[in-house]
Amino acid sequence: MNNKVYAGIDLGGTKILAVILNEQGEILKKSETSTNAHEGSEPVIRRMIELIKSCLEPSQQLASIGVATAGTLNAEEGIVAYASNLGWNQVPLGKLLGQEFGVPVNLENDANAAAYGEWAVGAGRGTKNCVYVTVSTGIGAGLISAGKLIRGRDSSAGELGHITIDLNGPRCLCGNVGCLELYASGTAIGRRAQQLVAEFPEKAALLTEKAGGNPITSRHVAEAAALGDELSVGVLRDAGQALGNGLVSLIHMMNPEVIVLGGGASSIGAPLLEPMNEAIADRGIGSMRSNVKIVSPLLGKEAGAIGAALLVAD
Repeated sequence: MNNKVYAGIDLGGTKILAVILNEQGEILKKSETSTNAHEGSEPVIRRMIELIKSCLEPSQQLASIGVATAGTLNAEEGIVAYASNLGWNQVPLGKLLGQEFGVPVNLENDANAAAYGEWAVGAGRGTKNCVYVTVSTGIGAGLISAGKLIRGRDSSAGELGHITIDLNGPRCLCGNVGCLELYASGTAIGRRAQQLVAEFPEKAALLTEKAGGNPITSRHVAEAAALGDELSVGVLRDAGQALGNGLVSLIHMMNPEVIVLGGGASSIGAPLLEPMNEAIADRGIGSMRSNVKIVSPLLGKEAGAIGAALLVAD
């Protein structure tokens, strides 16, 4: 009996998720815990180690560990060069995990890992060209072309949120202007709604009620839009059109068979997705847009951990 297993970790600013996979990519066990990043890198790494050990059975043989994380990576050296969500600089995560378990360790950008997971065993399975797009606090993409993950020089390929969709738009923190992320991310949706509430308070009673005195988020906008709130519907329509414009550029550049659309904002549904699809239909090259399917993810929050495990296993 083959008891070889593969560990995957999704290291986030608020939680650490671990999965143990068999050779078929199936989850045998999973567990998660709080990151508590404010305590520093050593306690966080100790929690990662304990989480993996808690998921392993005595009879199982751990073959490798894959870690999905945000930030700038030196994957060849196994170093998290900089991760703002963790407060890490030059942390030799791969070396420390490798020393603990005595197995190969691979670090991967979290969007890349999620893309690989969805392509290998999720919504993109069976395709050769697949893109995973996450629309949440920001917007990012993981790119699979001809069955290969495209990382770029330093694993930073896929910064979809920082393509320009408005040449006269505001300057982004990245240094560019009119970035897609400024118009279509969950953060942008909440910010735009907040602006309109201040400008047109007489039209914002329902949205203000949903927020309950708290800063308005994309979730509040989605809830109000579902009840027919015109201001919220308009905010989501504009964001959906912007997202569609960004995806047109992605379709033209990558020519994928499938776009897996994930992240919290993408779960808003028709008020965001219908204008997105209209923009794609209006602007996309006919043969390219008609041959791409835009689908929901299948792996949920485990996508990054699964993809990280499979990448090093493969």
